[in-house]
Amino acid sequence: MSDTHSLTGATDRLARHAVYSLFESNGWQVQEDSENGKGGDFVLTSPHGQTYHAVLKALTEGRADRVIPLFSQALLESRVHANAKPGKSHPAVLIWVGSASQALVTRLRDFQRAYGKGEPVAILSDVPLYVDFPGLEADKRPVSVRRSSHSAPPTLVFSDLVQWMLKLLLAADIVRENLINAPEKTYMTATDLAREAGVSVMTATRLVNALKEEDFVEAVPHLRLVQRRKLAQRWKAAYVKPTVSVPMKFLVRGVPEEQQLRKTLKREEGATLGQFAAAHALGVGHVHGALPTLWVPNLAAAEGWRGLKRALEGERPDLILKQHPYPQSLLRGRVMREGVWVSDIVQTWLDVSADTTRGAEQAAELEHGVLASIVGEKM
Repeated sequence: MSDTHSLTGATDRLARHAVYSLFESNGWQVQEDSENGKGGDFVLTSPHGQTYHAVLKALTEGRADRVIPLFSQALLESRVHANAKPGKSHPAVLIWVGSASQALVTRLRDFQRAYGKGEPVAILSDVPLYVDFPGLEADKRPVSVRRSSHSAPPTLVFSDLVQWMLKLLLAADIVRENLINAPEKTYMTATDLAREAGVSVMTATRLVNALKEEDFVEAVPHLRLVQRRKLAQRWKAAYVKPTVSVPMKFLVRGVPEEQQLRKTLKREEGATLGQFAAAHALGVGHVHGALPTLWVPNLAAAEGWRGLKRALEGERPDLILKQHPYPQSLLRGRVMREGVWVSDIVQTWLDVSADTTRGAEQAAELEHGVLASIVGEKM
């Protein structure tokens, strides 16, 4: 992102922050690609696995005679880099403008439709001005002139990777062993946290700044989460939206269901025991009689797994398949118990808290027990 019209340090930071905020808050993975030596490229991966090589261009002024040429340059660069990785990524364009009018946004949109080949586009400022990416709805609201705020505080958004970093910050206070796949260590800086989490320093820094803004973290002598009860309530609120579930039956009759369940978990990559069954596998189960839940990487594909069939209407299922809304946090934190993958203790607590039947009962048992120091019952 080294164009003469684009570069001040503040512009660069604001543009990158806008990219991370838009995509990570919608469950996308964001990775900066520095292979070409420019530093304005991103690899964006959607929650469903589609990958885009996106080129970012940034300007402080929304002048069409400057923005449109940079838009064209970004479009050509993104095609070159995406085509260099056939079958793996698609080209995309990201434009950040310090101040932009509705007329400019309309001109860019019309230019893309006239000369582009359907490449996804996002036009950003201090808020998204126009977004046309698969899985992200375009902003249909009128856009007036919007000026970026250099002092706008970061927002705490419980995206996939943010939740993983929160687990890392909390892991040292989980006193029992093998409840989460995270080291029992503390982190002095956002850079330390980024290194352990496998994310960019910018991603970790933005999280730490957002936590500081809302007084959820102390930085001395190390990064330590505080006001944990309040933070826990905010975190659980991210799970209010129900997850699509598919009731399934085992095909083989006469073989114990538990045996078939374990066989499925061991055979299918990415399958993870979750919710109430996970609580029991971790030795903290309180609710009995609930159907076992399997978190799966792809719900449509999992319906065709060997040994399973979809339960008919009115037929009692043997298990429930669900696709997790935050797969990175789930898969990175899960633990192996007796040969099968089980969601970690924090993830189990979050998932059961969203269950409308007896979820509140199981969540309360964890909050007053093994997770008391995590959610603020004991500090």
